[in-house]
Amino acid sequence: MILLLAALIFYSKLGSTTMPLIIHFEADKGVDFLGGRLEVFGILFSGLIMILINLFLVDFLYHRERFLSHIFSFANLLVAILILIAIAVIINVN
Repeated sequence: MILLLAALIFYSKLGSTTMPLIIHFEADKGVDFLGGRLEVFGILFSGLIMILINLFLVDFLYHRERFLSHIFSFANLLVAILILIAIAVIINVN
């Protein structure tokens, strides 16, 4: 749900831009990675893959080790929030 929110926010703010986007920069060196919309959606897609793997592990481990499945569930939330923050930073920089 949080990844969907991040994708919708990104598409609404920068969905129609054709110029390169600043994906990563350092304060002392400046911009060191430019990319397009496809790279940003790649970030979202890789986050989705990580969450799907974690959900599979949660389902697999729930009946054996519930504590570990709760840790994986929390990791899903943490990954989604970190990706939302990364997308927000990319939007604000551009």
